[in-house]
This record gives sequence, structure tokens and C-alpha cells, in this order.
Amino acid sequence: MNARWMILSVVLAVSTLTGSTNNYYNESADKGYMDCSTSHDFGEITNVTSNTFGKTVKPGQNYIIRGIIKLKKELKWGTLHQTMTHQFKNIINLAIEDAKYNLCDIISSLTATGESGVYCPLKPGIYHGLYNSTIPSPLILWPGKYCLKVIAYDESSNEIFCGMTVFNIEK
Repeated sequence: MNARWMILSVVLAVSTLTGSTNNYYNESADKGYMDCSTSHDFGEITNVTSNTFGKTVKPGQNYIIRGIIKLKKELKWGTLHQTMTHQFKNIINLAIEDAKYNLCDIISSLTATGESGVYCPLKPGIYHGLYNSTIPSPLILWPGKYCLKVIAYDESSNEIFCGMTVFNIEK
């Protein structure tokens, strides 16, 4: 096999494995927050805003994310799967983070209005979420375009929410 074809085959295989054929990796960074949920039967997150969605961010910059959680069913327990990829030189998407977290802990920290927030089991209703932090300095990420995607699952591993954003990082 010709070396050129072998390299092309490897690049195609890697790009397929990293998801670079998915449309959301190639969308412009000015779209902000995108709901990618397959259903809103369990609930939804609305009025999601941030001072960073679709914008270029810099180390040391403060960022805020707000949203309203509307639960239609009780949430006893769940997991949050978070992935972050970097479009490296417009050739390949590198996975920077691929982790699972306790959804109840995340919701508790997002809904905290004092010392503690609400915790599972969560009854159907409306919950206000707020996340406020600072982008680390020095930043250990490369400058460029990133895609952050979060998918929440209930105790039966059913998808209950999906959201994503694309942003750029400067030095």
C-alpha cells in the first residue's frame, strides 16, 4: 500500500473516531448554546445564557452560566457525561475531556443559594441554576476552537438532557 494512502486511511479513521464528521464540530463559534436533546419528556433547561457562549475567552476571564431547569418527572439519581474537544489545525478533533460526574452533585452546586443547593431526589418543578467561575491562568489549553457537550442521564441511563456550546480560547 502506498504510504500516502496509508496516512490518508489513518487520518480518516481517527477523524471518524473523534467525531469530526459531526456537523456540530464544524459550526461557527457565534451560535452560543445549542440544545441537542432527543426529547423533553423528562424536563428541559431553558433561558440558558452566558457571557462566554459563542465568544472568544481568555485566561483570567470571569464567566457566568445561567439557566432554568424545568423538571416534569422526579429525578432520583443521575450522571452527567461531559466531553470537550479541540479542533486541532482544522484537521482533527482532539478529546480534551471525556468524564462522567454525579448529576445530583452538579445540580446541588448549580442551585446553591447559600451554603447548599437542592439535592436528589428532585421533585418536578422549576429550579434556577447559576455557575460562576474564572478561566484558569495560566491556561493549559491550546488557543483555538473548542466544543463542550454535556449529556445528562437518569438512574435508568435514559438521556434526559443534552446541551453544547462552541467557543474560542485566546492566549
